[in-house]
Amino acid sequence: MRLGLALRAFWKAMFDRQVAERVALALDGVDLTPDSSAQSTPAALEQATATAKPVRQEPVQSDAIALLGALQRDGRLVDLIHENLDQYGDDQVGAAARPCLKQCRQTLDRLLAIKPLADAENGGLIPVEENASSARLRWVGEASGASQGKVVHSGWVATQVQLPAWSGRSEDALVIAPTQVEAP
Repeated sequence: MRLGLALRAFWKAMFDRQVAERVALALDGVDLTPDSSAQSTPAALEQATATAKPVRQEPVQSDAIALLGALQRDGRLVDLIHENLDQYGDDQVGAAARPCLKQCRQTLDRLLAIKPLADAENGGLIPVEENASSARLRWVGEASGASQGKVVHSGWVATQVQLPAWSGRSEDALVIAPTQVEAP
């Protein structure tokens, strides 16, 4: 449906100036409430444009960027991931990763309150419903359809989502962490 509408709008705008002006206004977020008594004359369109109030669109930042930004700010996760680790020994990498991972865990616990999905320890048995969600349970091996299964990994579930509110500009929506500078 959207493709058909887009093609119709394209062709109408190509050959009808008034339609092109209305499409441009609509794309700019101007609310042109239709009035059944108003004519589609250039004067009526100009009057509607002058009295129309632009719809304010709040800038939006992806939840993924917000979460990654929090992990970078608190634990420097992106810095660790992008570091060339080949130049360091395993003990040095482990020493650098430990505080990063601890901070990232605290951030995830604070923002998402992550808990194990299954109540059983690894190796324990759990009941498996016939119509269990594939997002919550994944069979490993050939036992699909059994009424119980042995836990290989308990999985994880977020019990809340409290990502930081973002109020930046739209051109900054993809920024994970700002450049840090100091005076020379």
